[in-house]
Amino acid sequence: MKFSENAMCAILLCSYVGIGKEDAFKPLTLKEWNAFLDQAAQSGQQPGAIMDPHFLKETGCSREYMERIERLVSRGGAAAFALEELEKKGIDIVTQFDSDYPILIKRKLRRKAPPVFFYSGDISLAKKIGIGVAGSRNIDEEGVRFTQKLVEKAAAERLVIYSGGARGIDTVSERAAVELGSAAISFVADSLLTKIRKKDILDAIINKKQLLLSDVKPDVGFSAARAMNRNKYIYTSSYGTFVVASDYNSGGTWAGATEALKNEWTKVLVWQNNKYAGNEKLIEKGAVPYSFSEASLFELLTEKKETFQQIDLFSISGEAVENQGKCADIAKEHKSEEQKSRQMPERGTAEIPDLYHVIAPYVVEHIGEGMTKEEAAEVFQVAKGQMNTWLKQLCRDSFLKYVKGRYVKR
Repeated sequence: MKFSENAMCAILLCSYVGIGKEDAFKPLTLKEWNAFLDQAAQSGQQPGAIMDPHFLKETGCSREYMERIERLVSRGGAAAFALEELEKKGIDIVTQFDSDYPILIKRKLRRKAPPVFFYSGDISLAKKIGIGVAGSRNIDEEGVRFTQKLVEKAAAERLVIYSGGARGIDTVSERAAVELGSAAISFVADSLLTKIRKKDILDAIINKKQLLLSDVKPDVGFSAARAMNRNKYIYTSSYGTFVVASDYNSGGTWAGATEALKNEWTKVLVWQNNKYAGNEKLIEKGAVPYSFSEASLFELLTEKKETFQQIDLFSISGEAVENQGKCADIAKEHKSEEQKSRQMPERGTAEIPDLYHVIAPYVVEHIGEGMTKEEAAEVFQVAKGQMNTWLKQLCRDSFLKYVKGRYVKR
């Protein structure tokens, strides 16, 4: 594996790779990592500049903080060796600086997106359009049949399945996807090393039909907190997540669905079955009731709703579109291609565009002699928070630099 300086910075500062049990230091928390990125952007530096010992001195950090960073960075040799060992075992790593990082997770979670994912399988699967499937670990036969039928319908529409790799609904949906010739993307909360040794999963990985991702060490054991935390990746990766069975006001399925509804990450659809105590309550909270019909899942998921972020693309000038290629609405593009060919598009060909890469050259070209974030938000007619996020990313990507309160071209 080869990594850019920025990617290696994320690995060294945010992961336990190369840190032994006897080591007294810990990686940065997500909050600390975001603060570090802000410092780098404000000083006009790339995060990878951390490899330069003069970088921290220029930021005016405390001595204690500098020592911690230096200890994390100094284990570069141990980290490189550990990464090689992981690769031999079938595990790679992707950081938020890499083009292979799951686009929708980065776009929707923003500062809450994990800096690093460990994974096994074809990482490009994480960019495919698909549905999420969530539900109880203890499920009855009726729930199993519903899940299998749902996945069958999704596979017929060339939609992949995003789930959590746990027993019950997760496993049923993922196995069905693989068996039907679709693909499964599993966000696992623990034991990545152990899971990829299972024959059925290994075969699916080899055949590029399954991808497992985890934001924790590949050998870490189960934790209820980690299981809860990974739910957000399922919801933010999918164009809509179907809840098959949920308890009321308890359990990971309920917590994940209510969190997704609160943050409006995607459409949350719930099987309309009052046998499960939480299903009707989720519908009362704003989830979409779902029963099988002839309607296309894709059209159901991409129906225009202002509250759902995955299809809320900003309008940009024709000049920017011409420079970068048309940033068409995904649903319209998919439908157009379907009508043109009068058949379903080849599975896995539709990938999700990252709007940042469309607007970046337009902002750089029109930033002029420099702008404050407030001026930029007004000129480009974008919310201040969104403009601030883009400006900082443009600094990290070396297009702009921050000088005396203004963003200017490098």
